[in-house]
Parts: sequence; C-alpha cells; structure tokens
Amino acid sequence: MPVDNYFYPGERKTNFLSCEILKEHHTLTQIVMGLLNNGFALEALEEAQPPGEMMDIPGMADEMRRSMMLLVRARACADSLL
Repeated sequence: MPVDNYFYPGERKTNFLSCEILKEHHTLTQIVMGLLNNGFALEALEEAQPPGEMMDIPGMADEMRRSMMLLVRARACADSLL
C-alpha cells in the first residue's frame, strides 16, 4: 500500500505478515532535521528495497512503489557531548 497522508505524522495501523501492527510515521525532513538539530552527524542513509531475486514473490513488486523503510546511521558530534 502506498504511503497516504505523508505530511501527517503520528501513529498508524498497518498489516504486516498478516498481523495488525502500530507504527509511527514521520517525514524524511522530521527524521533528518531532528538528528541534525540535536547534535548528530549523519553517517549513512538508505531507503531499503527488495533485492531483484525476490521480485517473483507475490506482492513483492508492489514494494517498489515506495521505500519499504528508511535506515539512518548517525553519530553524536563530539562538541554536542559537552
């Protein structure tokens, strides 16, 4: 299912592996600027996508409609630890 109401952050219910789960939605700007504004330096950023060899699994091609998840690695800046 594509992301709807992208600019409205907060709790969302979704179905994952036949189970209803609660998740928190935030925009990319909220995530990245939240880190930068609180003394972190970004080290890596990746939008996960399924590997090509999984595309024959039913429903997997639909995962290419939007990023499955955002992976962020950040480190506290030395001067922010003081």
